[in-house]
Amino acid sequence: MILKSMMTWNFWQNRRAITSLALCAAAGLGGAFLTESFSLESLTGMPQALAQAPDKALAEKLLATPPRPKRPDLPVSQLPLEFIEGERIAFLGNSFAERMNLFGNFETMLHSKFPEKKLVIRNFARPAEEVSIHQRSSDYTNLDDPQRAFGADTYICFFGFNESYAGPAGVEKFKQDYEKFIKETTQRYPRDDAKSPPRFVLVTPLAFEVSGEPLLPKGDTENTNLALYAQAVRDVAAQNKLACIDVFAGSKALFDAQTGLQHTINGCHLNEEGDLAVAKLLFASAFGQSALGQLSSINQELRSAVNDKSWIHLQDYRMLNGWYVYGGRRTWDTETFPREYVKIRNMAAVRDQYIWDLASGKPASKPSDDNTGELIVPPTRFGNPRQAYSEATELRYLTPEQLIAQTKVPEGFEIKAFADETMFPELAKPVQLNFDNKGRLWVSCMPTYPQWQPGDAKPNDRLIILEDANQDGKADKCTVFYDKLHCPTGFEFWNGGVLVVDQPRLLWLKDTDGDDKADVVVHLIDGWATDDTHHTCSAFEWSNSGLLHMLEGIATSTTLETPWGPHRSQGNGGAYVFDPRSQKMRQFALPGQYNMWCYVFDEWGQGIVGDGTTANHAWDTPLSGAQFRGRTGLNMVFNQEGMRPALGCEWLVSRQFPESVQKQFTYACVINMNGMPRFTINDDGGGFAGKRMKLTDGKPDDLIASTDKHFRPADPQIGPDGALWFGDWANALIGHMQYSQRDPNRDHTRGRIYRLVAKDRPLLTPITQHGKSIEELLDQTKVYEWRTRYRARNELNSRPTQQVVDGVKAWLAKLDPKSEDYPRLQCEAMWVLASHHQHDPALIQALLASPSPNARAAAVHIVADYRDELPDAMSLLITASRDEHPRVRTEAARGLSYYDDPAASQAVLAMTEKPADYWADYTIRHALAAHEPLWRADYLTGKIPAPPRSKEIVTQILSASKSGAAALPFITTLLSAEPKPEEERNKAMTGLSDLSGDTNRGREIFVRNCTSCHKVGNGEGREYGPNLAGVAKRMKPIKIVESIIDPNAEVDPKYRATLLITADGVAVSGLLVKEDDSTIEIFDGKIVRKIAKADVEERAVQKMSSMPEGTASSIAPSELVDLLTYLKAQNQDVKPATN
Repeated sequence: MILKSMMTWNFWQNRRAITSLALCAAAGLGGAFLTESFSLESLTGMPQALAQAPDKALAEKLLATPPRPKRPDLPVSQLPLEFIEGERIAFLGNSFAERMNLFGNFETMLHSKFPEKKLVIRNFARPAEEVSIHQRSSDYTNLDDPQRAFGADTYICFFGFNESYAGPAGVEKFKQDYEKFIKETTQRYPRDDAKSPPRFVLVTPLAFEVSGEPLLPKGDTENTNLALYAQAVRDVAAQNKLACIDVFAGSKALFDAQTGLQHTINGCHLNEEGDLAVAKLLFASAFGQSALGQLSSINQELRSAVNDKSWIHLQDYRMLNGWYVYGGRRTWDTETFPREYVKIRNMAAVRDQYIWDLASGKPASKPSDDNTGELIVPPTRFGNPRQAYSEATELRYLTPEQLIAQTKVPEGFEIKAFADETMFPELAKPVQLNFDNKGRLWVSCMPTYPQWQPGDAKPNDRLIILEDANQDGKADKCTVFYDKLHCPTGFEFWNGGVLVVDQPRLLWLKDTDGDDKADVVVHLIDGWATDDTHHTCSAFEWSNSGLLHMLEGIATSTTLETPWGPHRSQGNGGAYVFDPRSQKMRQFALPGQYNMWCYVFDEWGQGIVGDGTTANHAWDTPLSGAQFRGRTGLNMVFNQEGMRPALGCEWLVSRQFPESVQKQFTYACVINMNGMPRFTINDDGGGFAGKRMKLTDGKPDDLIASTDKHFRPADPQIGPDGALWFGDWANALIGHMQYSQRDPNRDHTRGRIYRLVAKDRPLLTPITQHGKSIEELLDQTKVYEWRTRYRARNELNSRPTQQVVDGVKAWLAKLDPKSEDYPRLQCEAMWVLASHHQHDPALIQALLASPSPNARAAAVHIVADYRDELPDAMSLLITASRDEHPRVRTEAARGLSYYDDPAASQAVLAMTEKPADYWADYTIRHALAAHEPLWRADYLTGKIPAPPRSKEIVTQILSASKSGAAALPFITTLLSAEPKPEEERNKAMTGLSDLSGDTNRGREIFVRNCTSCHKVGNGEGREYGPNLAGVAKRMKPIKIVESIIDPNAEVDPKYRATLLITADGVAVSGLLVKEDDSTIEIFDGKIVRKIAKADVEERAVQKMSSMPEGTASSIAPSELVDLLTYLKAQNQDVKPATN
C-alpha cells in the first residue's frame, strides 16, 4: 500500500540554501527542530562533525580534468563508419539509446568488430530527451559535468521519437533545433584543449510496433509522424554532411513481419529480442550488410562485461541523490561524492580494459576495483545535540521484546513481533509491506539506502516473502523473490506479478515456474526522479477502479517516456495515476505538501492522500481535476497536531478490533512521536473532517506510542488475519540532509515486522484469493474488511477480461436490490469492470440515480476517469452537476474540468448559483480557473451573461490569474535553482512587495499555512514564532517578502532556536517559550519541556530562523500575493485578550 522510504523527514526548502532546516512553522507543520548552522565555540566536548560550508574548491580539485593534448584527427562522418584507436564514443538521445544500457548488443558488436581499436563507449542517453529539451536535476553540473569529463570524440545521436508527438507542425522546428544542438554541443564539448570539434553520427527514430492491443496506440498516426521525423534526421545529416544511420524502414519491416508485441514491450521500447534485432539493423547500416555477416554471433561473455560497465557508468551520469551529491544539501558530503565520482570513473576504465581483452580473445581476469581510488568515511553526526529531537541519548537498538515493553497501546490491545533481522537477515531495512493472493506477507527491503557505494557489490535491495507455516504467530520461512533492486520505495501486485521501483526505473517482475523467484523482468518505465531517494516514486495504492496511484515529493526531476509521448515534471511532484493496461500516465499537484508518503481509499473509492513532511492529509477529489499553474491549497482533513512525519496511513476496519476503533484513521509517525496517532473522520458536507482521538483529560489517545526514539514504524496495513501489520525501519539515524549519506552509523542490517492485535479476540481466518473463482472473488467484496475487498479487486483486475465481464454480469443478477449494501456492491461491479476498461452503461445510469449519494459520487468519479471510453460522459457529468448532494457536485465539477469544451465550462458556471460547501466551492473555482481560456474573452466582452454569483467568482479568478502572472517572474527569480545576483533579487522582492491581492483570501492562506507557529493578535494559532499583529508597522514590505523567501536573512534573537545541554549530557533543542530564575521552558517539537536552570551545563542560541524555507514554493503565486497583502495590512499592535 504505502510508502515513501521512511528514512527522512526533509522539508522542502529553497534550493539556493546549502542547509537550512528549522522549527517548522508553516503549512501546519507542527514543530520540528533542527538548525544546521550556529556557533558552538563556547561549548566543550561536542561531536567533531559540525556544519561546514561546502568546499567546492576541494571538489573541483578532486574532479579536475587532466590536460588533454590534441587528439588525432577523426575520419569524416560518413558510412561505413571508421574509428581511430582509443576513440571515445558517446551515445546521446532518448530511451532508444538509454535501453541499450540494459541489453548491450550494439556496443558488443562494435567491440567485436574493432577489438584492436580499444573503443571507449559511454551512454549518456535519458528517457524523454529531445534535441531541445535536456531536463536535469538542479545543480546537475555544479561540481562536474559527466559529459565534459568524458570528452567524447564522436557522438552517436538518437533523437526524433519524443519530438514526433508534435506532429507534422513540429518538423521544421525539430530540424532547426537539431542544427542548434550540434553547434552548441560542438562548442561546449570540444575533444581536447586545442578545441578540436567532435564528430556526429545521426540515427533515425525507430518505427512504432503495432501491438494490436486496443488500449495502446494503434501505431498508424505514430508511424506517419515518425516517418516525417526520420526524414528530418536524414535532411539534417545531409545538410551538415554527417553520417546517418537509417533504421526507420528496417525496423518498420521488422515490426510488420509479425503481429503483436514481438520486439517491444509497448510499441516503442525494445525488449531484449528487439534490442538484438535492432542492433543488427544499426550495425548493417553503419558498416554494411557484409560486416554484419562476418559477426558469427554475440559474444555473451563480452556482452555481460559491456552491461556491467554500463551499469557502473549509469551511477556516474545518473547518480542517485543528486540533491545531496552536487546540490544544495551536500553539506556533509563535500568530499565524499567527489571521491566517489573519481572511483566510479576509474572502475569504468578498469572494465574497458576487460572488454578489450575479451574482444581480442586475450586471457582476461575479472575486473578488480582495488586500485580505483580511496573513499573516505566521514565522522558520524550521531550524538550531535542538534539531532536530539530524533535520536536516543545513546546509540543502541532495543530488541523487539524490549521495544514492545516500552510502547503504549490502548487497553485491550497488544503488539506482537512477527519477524526480525536475527531470524532472517534478509529483512534488513523494510520500507513497504503488502499481502499477496495467498495471504503471504511481502516486504520491500533496502539495505543499500541511501544509495549504492562504489566498490561495494551491486545493490541487493530486495522483495522477500515471509510465511508462518506452523501458525504460531512468528515467521518461519523467508523467500527472496528478487534481490537486484536499488532503493525499492514502492511495490504492488499486478497481472500475476509485481510492479516495483528500482530507481530510476519501474519494473514488472513475475514468477512463471512456481518457485517464488522472479524469472521475468520487464523494465517498464524509466526516468523517475532520483534527486532524493526518499522523494522519489512511492506510496503505491490501487484506486478502487484499478488505477495505480504513486506519490512523489517536490524535490524531483522526472522524465518519463511513454507510448503516448513524454511526461515531464520538475519541482512539482504530487500524485501520478498510472494505468498499466494502456500505459497512460497523468499527474496532479498536491499544493501545501512537500514529500508525499501516504495514500489510501475508503469503501466508496474516496482517496485520502498525505504528506510525509507535514503529515497533513487531504481529500484527493478536489485536487485531482484538470491541472494548471495557479492551483491553490486545500484545507486538510484533520489537524495532525504536530505529529509528523507520516509514513503510510490506513483505515482501521477489522472485525478483529473492537467496535470502539472501527473506521478510525491512523498513520505511522517516526520523529515527533514514535508510533501512530489516530483520528476519527466523518462526512463534512461533500468532503471530510476529522479530529485526533483524545482521552477525557484532553491528552492524545494514540494507537501506538513508544518512548524509543529509534522505533521508526512504517506502512501500517490491515492483514488477512485482521491485525494491523507494520514494519520498523529500526534506525538511529533518520534523514538525508541531517547526516552524511555515508555516516558510519547508518544502519543497514536491522528490520522488524510487528502486528497490533486486540487481546482476547480471535484472529480472523484469512480470506485469500489464489485459485478462487470469479464469483468467489466478487463475493469477497461483501466482506466487512476493506483490505479484503481491496485484494479481491486486485485479483479480479489480473484475471482474463471476458471471464470477469461474464462473471460480473451473473453476480449482479443475484444481488438483492433491497439489501442495504446493494448500492456499494453495484459500485464494486462498476469498479471491477472499469479496471478492465469495460463498462455497463445501464449499471452506471442506475448508480447515478441511486438513493445513496456515495454511490452517485462514485459513479461520477468513474465517468470522469473513463470519459474517453463513455460517449455520453460529458452529458452525464452535466446532469450530475445539478445533484443535490455536495459530494456528487464536487465530483461533477472535477470531471467537467477535464473538458476543453464551452458546454462544460457553462455547466460549471451554472454550478456557482447553487449553494456550495467549502469542498464543492473549491473544486468549482478550480474547474473554472482551468477553463479560463474557454470563457475569458467572451466574458470580458459581455458575450456570456453570467449570474451575479458567477460574475463574482470569475472576477476573482481573473484577478488571481492576473496577480499570479504578475508575481511569477519575481518568484522564479527568487526561487531559482541557480543563485541570482543580489541586485536582481532585490528588484524581484521589490516587485513582489508592490503587488496587491485579496486580504481576506490572504487570511485564509495564513490560517492554513502559518498558524502552527504564528498568531495575528489574539486570533487562532500559536506563538512559537512572532505574533504578526503590527508586522506592517515593524517591517517594510520588502522585508516581509524577504522573511518568507529567506527566513534566515534577519532573525529576531528571541525566535532563534535554543540548545541546552544538561549535566547528564542530555541535549534539548527548540524554541525558548518561557524563562524565569529557576527554569527554562523549551518547545522541542513535541511538547514544552521544563528544564531546571541548575541542571543546564551549556547553552547556545542557533543562528537561524525557526521558520522553514519553502513556503513560497509550496503555494500558488496568487496565494503568495494574497498572503503578502494580508501581512502588509497588519498595522495594529497586539491588544490584550479579553474574556
